[in-house]
Amino acid sequence: MTICRMPLRSLAALPALIALGLLAGCGHLQRLEPSHWNVHMPWHHAPAAPEPPVNELVVETMGGSAAPALPQTWDRNTLRVALDQLAGEGELTLRPVQGHGWPIRMEFAVQPGSFQRLELRGDQRIILTVPATGGITVLPVPQGLYASTTTELKLHYGNAAQ
Repeated sequence: MTICRMPLRSLAALPALIALGLLAGCGHLQRLEPSHWNVHMPWHHAPAAPEPPVNELVVETMGGSAAPALPQTWDRNTLRVALDQLAGEGELTLRPVQGHGWPIRMEFAVQPGSFQRLELRGDQRIILTVPATGGITVLPVPQGLYASTTTELKLHYGNAAQ
């Protein structure tokens, strides 16, 4: 009777080769994003749907000209008002829609470089600085700027101090 003996060196390398083969086999699954199988894998999650636009604040201009469209969305309990389309200098007034109150929290999304400062006047006066470069930046409105009894919030955006 003959016994087949494998050298010990080849047996020691066998687990390492198996592990390497498994890692190489599973590693390509992440890159197959449009693949049919990747959708069914447990680590795949669909991207979050964008928040639907809402209409919580009425936007008015000071001179009676047409008010710019400022998209508004909810981010949990924070109302995000997009000011990224504004540039240069101007003044706006924000009021809650009839029958609605002020949101608990508010923030403004701004495009860096379109203007340097955003002055907010409600129960207090606050000046927020807009970065000069980068992607769209979100500026949170500090607590205490407005209360539930505040009638309007005035925004002045521009480059010079007023």
